[in-house]
Amino acid sequence: MKRMISLLLTLTLAVSLFTNAAFAADSPKDGDTMVSLSFDGDKTEGFMIYTNGGSCDISNENESLCVTVTNPGLLDYSNQVYYDGFSLAQGCVYTYSFDISSDLERKAQYRIQLNGGDYHAYVEDNIDIGPDPVHIEKDWTMEDESDPAPRIVFNLGKFDGLDESTPEHHIYIDNITLVVKDASAAQAIESLPEYSQVALNQVGYRPSDSKTVFVKDETEEAVYTGFSVISEADGTEILSGTLTEPVYDKASWSHVRHGDFSDLKEPGSYHIEISGGSEPLISPTFEIADNIYDDLYKEVFLMLYRQRCGTETDPQITGTKFAHKACHTGLARVYGTDRTVDVSGGWHDAGDYGRYVVSGAKTVLDLLMAFEDFNEGSDDFGIPESGNAIPDLLDEARYEIEWMLKMQDPESGGVWHKVTCASFPGEVPPEEETDELILAPISITATADFAAVTAKASTIYKAYDPAFADTLYEAAKNAFAYIENTEDAGFKNPEDISTGEYPDSDTVDERLLAAVNLYLAGNEAVLDTLYAWYDEARESHKKDLLDPGLGWAKMNTYTVHDLATYAPGTLLDVTSDYLDRFFKDLDAMEERSVSDAYYMSLGKAYPWGSNMSVANNGMSWLMGNLFEGEKKDYIGFAKEQLDYLLGANALSTSYVTGFGTLSPLNPHHRPSQAAGAVMPGMLVGGPDSSLEDPYAKAVLSNSAPAMCYVDNTQSYSTNEVTVYWNSPLIYLLCGVVKSVES
Repeated sequence: MKRMISLLLTLTLAVSLFTNAAFAADSPKDGDTMVSLSFDGDKTEGFMIYTNGGSCDISNENESLCVTVTNPGLLDYSNQVYYDGFSLAQGCVYTYSFDISSDLERKAQYRIQLNGGDYHAYVEDNIDIGPDPVHIEKDWTMEDESDPAPRIVFNLGKFDGLDESTPEHHIYIDNITLVVKDASAAQAIESLPEYSQVALNQVGYRPSDSKTVFVKDETEEAVYTGFSVISEADGTEILSGTLTEPVYDKASWSHVRHGDFSDLKEPGSYHIEISGGSEPLISPTFEIADNIYDDLYKEVFLMLYRQRCGTETDPQITGTKFAHKACHTGLARVYGTDRTVDVSGGWHDAGDYGRYVVSGAKTVLDLLMAFEDFNEGSDDFGIPESGNAIPDLLDEARYEIEWMLKMQDPESGGVWHKVTCASFPGEVPPEEETDELILAPISITATADFAAVTAKASTIYKAYDPAFADTLYEAAKNAFAYIENTEDAGFKNPEDISTGEYPDSDTVDERLLAAVNLYLAGNEAVLDTLYAWYDEARESHKKDLLDPGLGWAKMNTYTVHDLATYAPGTLLDVTSDYLDRFFKDLDAMEERSVSDAYYMSLGKAYPWGSNMSVANNGMSWLMGNLFEGEKKDYIGFAKEQLDYLLGANALSTSYVTGFGTLSPLNPHHRPSQAAGAVMPGMLVGGPDSSLEDPYAKAVLSNSAPAMCYVDNTQSYSTNEVTVYWNSPLIYLLCGVVKSVES
């Protein structure tokens, strides 16, 4: 029965909120001791080391923190010791004090700083130290916003008078205290919002989609019982139903009830009202429309254009705040040499401005497969190449591939692992990162990924640019020859480079992917090597060899895809082995998804980049549907992963910036930080139950795995973005839309 909701009720009922059980510090009081470190016994009190070209170690000596400096490096922070685990309130006056000495006359720097972004100091000073201990005491006011996870830092790298000839020496630090002096103007320290108890896909649904609303009950008792779908246009009730019995969700530590509103098919704008409690719960608004994903799909794709390096981007495409001038156009120095190379172009990988071959390869493969699997020929996304009679997916992928060609050493055929500066930049736009560019050493993983991408691309671009396809094929052969003739070794960062490492000690999956794609591109000469690697790997890796994966570290599912789609009879035995393991993994994913209260496929473990894992699983289901569509329909499982990413999750959060009622506003993304606004269309990393950055550890220590996410720029392990997290979402969106249209 339809009814009108009064204006008063509509205004009174905001989105109902559910508190995330995590950090919310009490307001500080005069005399509160925030930090007290005396290094009694043999403790180092949780101090850690960060080096950037320097070398040092820490120990406890005579109940003091002893820092042994063996190389001062080239920067003041080349040697840094730091401590986390306290909070600071805006407006509060603190007294910071410590004792320090050194057996060498030198300078040092103390700081209490932001632990992320530009790492700016809240208080700092350079001090002279020597054999006689000095007591440092400083009163200061926290002017910045409250910080639940700052860092105490001592920079002990290069200062005036220090160089590579400086002898080994020791610095002693003791009696570190941070005490509240005046809390009269202190602000509250709050780090997490409250989240809605009602979750659904906040972007919306197509008329034919299955539609589920998820409702958290705080206890096992069924407090909330029914739901009503309400039209935003006139407040009328369009549909009503009963919620299921509560299901305990181990990942979110909550009881969840479901409401099926799949019968809602009329286009329009709606919200859902949940009844049964003392007052109704109100869901985020959502839309029903045939083209509901068009804007989302376009912005998720355009994120790659906005991440382009080495060129001036068009503000009419990026938006005025996110356009940038040509950046990183200088020559890059090959690490350990004076040789310089032009490696301009490609995409900025993530929240920083590094460019990495292995993560770029995953991104390109996802785009190429979206083109292959769903005949994605759109040429109107609005990138500069649009309208050239070549699908925009291929144009955007080519921008990265052309950069990858520059990353191949013409002398050896090997591929440099990455190009970055020695360390991450602060919160600056890309054209303002002007430090020296360094080409990290060649790696087998980068070279094998390069060979796979260029071999595969050579078959695709042949129809559009035969000369370019020939260039790719020759590059793939040269890279493969390097792999065959070079001893296998995983990549590790040189000691004076601290940017993203992308380490991978097991390269068999990358090598086999390269061999398969070269063979499929027409190079039968690689067949003996392919089988030799396969047999060797089966013997040494056992079951692990075939473990599915769509990430930069484990790439077996890309091999599954190419074998299942293109392999002739010669490789039927290999294809059969891979497919058998692939479908077993799909069965395991299905079990996890069915038992999860939000239909999510990861189970209780949420890794770094969990949203990529969710999107990758959606990709795998779509591939499974292509391989065995007549035997089992996997599209529904893939669609549920998309719903999860867009708000149907324990945090009732859309993880794509700019889409949904609640979406990230503070991603770990330097262009957004520099612009003071959030770039749209970026998929953030999402919950990480291992709490792998200091901010996450500080504010999420009591949170359930599915709730281990915080929308803060400092939380790089939960709130960073990458091109290779967007790319599986592009494939997933393309596949879900195309599968329904067909």
